[in-house]
Amino acid sequence: MTAGTGTTVVLVAAFGAFGSPAWAEPRPDVADRPSVTSSSLPSGAATPSGSGTYPSPPVADRERLDRDVRVAPFDEPRSREYFAVSAEPLAPGLVEKVRAIDGVRSVEVVDAARIQVDGVAMSVLGVTPSTFRNYAPAPSAESDEIWQGIAEGRIALSNDAGKQRDLDLGSTVAMAGARGTVDKEVWTHATSGVAGIDALISRASAAELGFPRGNGLIVSAPGADLWQLREDLKKALGPDISLQVLAEETSGPRPYDADGVPVSEAVVERMIAAAESQLGVPYVWGGTTPGRGFDCSGLVQWAFRQAGVEIPRVTHDQWWAGEHVDYAEARRGDLIFWRSDPTAPDYISHVAIYLGDGKMLEAPRTGDVVKVTDVRTDKMAGVVRVHVADR
Repeated sequence: MTAGTGTTVVLVAAFGAFGSPAWAEPRPDVADRPSVTSSSLPSGAATPSGSGTYPSPPVADRERLDRDVRVAPFDEPRSREYFAVSAEPLAPGLVEKVRAIDGVRSVEVVDAARIQVDGVAMSVLGVTPSTFRNYAPAPSAESDEIWQGIAEGRIALSNDAGKQRDLDLGSTVAMAGARGTVDKEVWTHATSGVAGIDALISRASAAELGFPRGNGLIVSAPGADLWQLREDLKKALGPDISLQVLAEETSGPRPYDADGVPVSEAVVERMIAAAESQLGVPYVWGGTTPGRGFDCSGLVQWAFRQAGVEIPRVTHDQWWAGEHVDYAEARRGDLIFWRSDPTAPDYISHVAIYLGDGKMLEAPRTGDVVKVTDVRTDKMAGVVRVHVADR
């Protein structure tokens, strides 16, 4: 490690207050949260012959594993209902209070921070590989090599962060934390299943970088009412904790309508005009800067902001920003979402703005630009009509 001037920002400060958005929040009343199997994968998703699941993401070189750190085998899949994060390490006893909440099956403690990775800010979790793997999407959860590599000090980048930034397997990235800069090998491209998280490292690596110790929780409560669980978590953890709902229903109609009212046609047109002013601007992973670069959700958030409406930054959270409607009922200004990440098949991974007549506006991928394209129905997750508070 090189002593230096690295900085570590806890996620609660970087992301803002999860669960306190500016729009009229829908009740997260997802009654049935099935595991992601071949029967519940998005339409058009390919699966390996006979397995019913996606293959595990590749690792850089399994032959270079020392296996000097024991990693427990995969136990059983555990659902992810909420991510709770604090600016400070959680006080003793809080984790036990969460475990005691009615409906909570298990809780995983993590270290959460936002740091520079190869000069770009990324949101990173320090995890215990032996236990966190049970909360990960199935393709990576079942791979011993992925978690062994993380335990031995390597970094797992999300599929999007790794591929869109051209950070190849086996390459080295510089991680700048509060205690200096540490070089880490890119071990795999595997999305964690926690929205907005760009990378995973071990808790030992997180300590080396100066992460807050134990300031985050993944809460599994597969049979709980999510709205009641949210209130119970707030009561147990206190007002300084931010909460983000993670649970997803991957089959069947949405079981709720959003609170508030749909954004007006005037707002929609201002939003679309703003987005169209960025046509030809390059796709930049993590980009939010007009004229210089956007990623898909960064463009959507910026365009709505120009029309006076605040929506979340992360694609998964934008999925909760309004009423879910069928594509056949889509209107100009609605948001279209896809599940196209093979490392996390149930994850919302892309968003575009519907223009009408089968056209949409999007920031597609690295090497491309903001542009208008035909709507793609393959792996489409659904359509959201953004709502605002009815004042």
